[in-house]
Amino acid sequence: MKVIEVIYPEFQNVYADLYQVQFLKKCNPDFEIVYTHYNEEPHFVKNNVDLVFMGSMPDSKIHPCIDKLMPYKNRIKKMVEENTFFLITGNALEVFSAYILENNQRNEALGIFDYHIEKNMEHKVITWYVGKFGEIDIVGHKNQYSSCNDVKNGFIENVKGYGNNSSSTEEGIHYKNFYATYLLGPFLIMNPLFTKYLLKEMDVDSNIAFEEDLMNAYNDRINYFKKPDAKIMMGDRG
Repeated sequence: MKVIEVIYPEFQNVYADLYQVQFLKKCNPDFEIVYTHYNEEPHFVKNNVDLVFMGSMPDSKIHPCIDKLMPYKNRIKKMVEENTFFLITGNALEVFSAYILENNQRNEALGIFDYHIEKNMEHKVITWYVGKFGEIDIVGHKNQYSSCNDVKNGFIENVKGYGNNSSSTEEGIHYKNFYATYLLGPFLIMNPLFTKYLLKEMDVDSNIAFEEDLMNAYNDRINYFKKPDAKIMMGDRG
């Protein structure tokens, strides 16, 4: 039985990212889902887990999450190096950065990786995104005040849309079995081929729930956004 741990689910009510875990459960009912709430010690501290999940949250919850997880920083680093799977979506990737710069103030983050975040709450980017992960087309949308900088291990190669920052050719972070992306959707539901890839990498023999419907929607989006005149930017405010 594979164990998925969801970190602080009570905060993940912004873009329905939390339902990605329910989707995985529908793909394979044998998954055990463990929900760790804010005032609880993470399950991964004393137990082995197969995948750690964190999704989008209100920006005001980023620093409290960092503070709460800081005592377990070394444990998290060890898990990453030992190939535990992490799926981190939306602004949750900021938790694992080196630091967050906002209004000329630097606040330390977990420091699992060296990338850093620059946040401008007066400038918001809202865009569709199309990219490539190996041979897999990736689609999603972004709604963020932040840019991700000094990324050494990008996740997705840009085709159309805003990457880690305005000049980056990549989106997200991928190191060993750690996958982090600002993409929303939710990400797994909008990208069934990546979900297949992830399950295979986790050594899970499973079909994709609602596969025909999801593949139809996925192909429609990919085909539309690959058109030269397809509109990608939904808004750029600030």
